Amino acid sequence: MLSNKFSKKYRKLLLLRHFIGAFIVFFVLLAVCLVIESVGNNNFYVFVEKVAGYDFACFVHDYEPSIIVFGFLILELLMWIAIERSSSRKILKVLDSLEYVVDNSADNIELPLEFSDLQNWLNLIKMQNREQQHLLEIEAQKKSDTLTYLAHDIRTPLASVVGYLSLLCEAPDMPAIQREKYTKVAFRKAIQFEKLIDDFFDITRYSLSDKTLVKREIDICFLIEQLADEFYPLLKPKELHIDLKLGEGLFIIGDSEKIARVFHNLLKNAINYSYPKSSIEIYASQTLSYITVSIKNYGKTIPADELGHIFDKFYRSKEYGESEESGTGLGLAIAKEIVRIHNGSIYAMSDDEITVFEVKLPVAEKQR
Repeated sequence: MLSNKFSKKYRKLLLLRHFIGAFIVFFVLLAVCLVIESVGNNNFYVFVEKVAGYDFACFVHDYEPSIIVFGFLILELLMWIAIERSSSRKILKVLDSLEYVVDNSADNIELPLEFSDLQNWLNLIKMQNREQQHLLEIEAQKKSDTLTYLAHDIRTPLASVVGYLSLLCEAPDMPAIQREKYTKVAFRKAIQFEKLIDDFFDITRYSLSDKTLVKREIDICFLIEQLADEFYPLLKPKELHIDLKLGEGLFIIGDSEKIARVFHNLLKNAINYSYPKSSIEIYASQTLSYITVSIKNYGKTIPADELGHIFDKFYRSKEYGESEESGTGLGLAIAKEIVRIHNGSIYAMSDDEITVFEVKLPVAEKQR
């Protein structure tokens, strides 16, 4: 443990300190004895009388000055060693307590009274570390559950695609109506299979810790218009349409690929949870320091207890947890992380069957 290394190192320094202290005391004792020897005994007793009084001078008169000084120095040395020993034990206890900061036990760290502030600080760090460890365990379990869910669900559409294509190949004289029906089913299952594969790659390939940014000037309005066109095939089955209400000349400095991923994930989320035949409204505006993009869709209200967790990694809505609309729970977490590393912010609001995601990104310097 790191704290043990500190303890061993401190013990070595402590022994060196004691040795140097004893060495200094020895030479001080020697020097005092030489001084006393040079000034004479009478002068020494006169000095003692002035400092400690006549009675004390009479008491020590029968002893040699060197013995008296030696006794006092030995007493001082013993007191010094006792104080050093007490202080060292307390400091060593502090060092030894460091290893308990990173354990998962609920026991509090206890230090001597004079270290109460340090004790409170270490216990706070320990509590935060324990909570963080708990969150990591929950996240790991969610990831494991999500991978299990994907592995199980990938088999279903793949089996359907293979099955229907086999029927089409084995029956070349199949009636046109039945052939069309089987083809559509196979195509629909292939789309579902593609979605599951994309989700799988989100987990296994994409890393939120990869913060390398290739920054350049980005026209937010043009980027959103491009994404809206690309989503047309996903809008058609639910008869949705995107209503763009964008300004002009809204530029930021950032990684265009990652920023595109933010709005791709938000649009995909809006499409998944919108009512059929409704609209998705996208607004973009600029203040002095930020460009704000809002994506508004009409669908079921997100409960307040879920709204605070929708940006958590691997979090999936309780209502849609096992449905086809539900993904890996990474899309919004990835969006939030990308916005954060661009020094922006992202929020979600949901009320009266209206959900709004708002993204704020810093304006390019030349526009300020």
